[in-house]
Amino acid sequence: MSVDRRQLITGAVAGMFAAGAARAATVAAKASATAHIDPTTMFRKLRFRTDDGLLFWWLQGPKIGQIGATLPPLYTNSVGTIQRIRHREDGGFDLTSFEMALSLDLETGEPLESWRNPYTGETLPVRFRPLGPSVAQFRADNSRVLPTEIGGARMESSTMTHPPIVVADDVFQRDESVARVFTPGRKTPFEVNDIAVYHGSLANLTDTAVTSAEAVVFFAEVTGWQRWMNMGDRPGNLTSRLTGRKVHRYEDLPATWRAQLARVAPQLAADPIGALDRTEARFDR
Repeated sequence: MSVDRRQLITGAVAGMFAAGAARAATVAAKASATAHIDPTTMFRKLRFRTDDGLLFWWLQGPKIGQIGATLPPLYTNSVGTIQRIRHREDGGFDLTSFEMALSLDLETGEPLESWRNPYTGETLPVRFRPLGPSVAQFRADNSRVLPTEIGGARMESSTMTHPPIVVADDVFQRDESVARVFTPGRKTPFEVNDIAVYHGSLANLTDTAVTSAEAVVFFAEVTGWQRWMNMGDRPGNLTSRLTGRKVHRYEDLPATWRAQLARVAPQLAADPIGALDRTEARFDR
């Protein structure tokens, strides 16, 4: 065998081993990253941020009536939320949230001034009802200190955050909550059942330079009828099926939503960050 042929074969074999070793190293690195994710840090990066500051979420999708198995869409729910994180010396953090939900026409996407209730035939005025600002406390292990009231109404609630599901670079985390709000003037409490599935990138979440990871969310909710709908004692529920994203500036919220907010609540749109320091709005659901 010539020296050139021997060198060629030897080089090819070495190249095969090198390629195999590189692939093994890549697999091992991914496995190591997955195995060494700090769940506390990952939760904060995915949902919020690991340092003090602001963040924003937008959500959009149909609000749907539910009587039996019939699910007619009623209007589009378009939501923008401003949140502020402040970490405490005990390792926990405080989350201040202000939620601004707009009710839009299903066909035109324009803010509704009135809405025809398909169940009663009644045409009702649509009022802008922000929620908050409210402050939620989280312990060092990310468990939430459950509140006992919201917007002046007594509340009972529970939450559950499930372990993350990691597949290749995809990270999914499911969060569920249940609440019963005893609003003055209601015969029965307003009940809320939420489920949110957050999705992020493993590479982004394990990047030590990242304090607030990129994230998207699917959100579903089942509640009682809202009081302004005048449904009385009719059986049934409302449900929402929304999708959205976390962004890091108010200007990164959808331009159409910001323009619609300016039409519905111009003073609020002029200083949305200042809303975090307003007096909490009364809960009126």
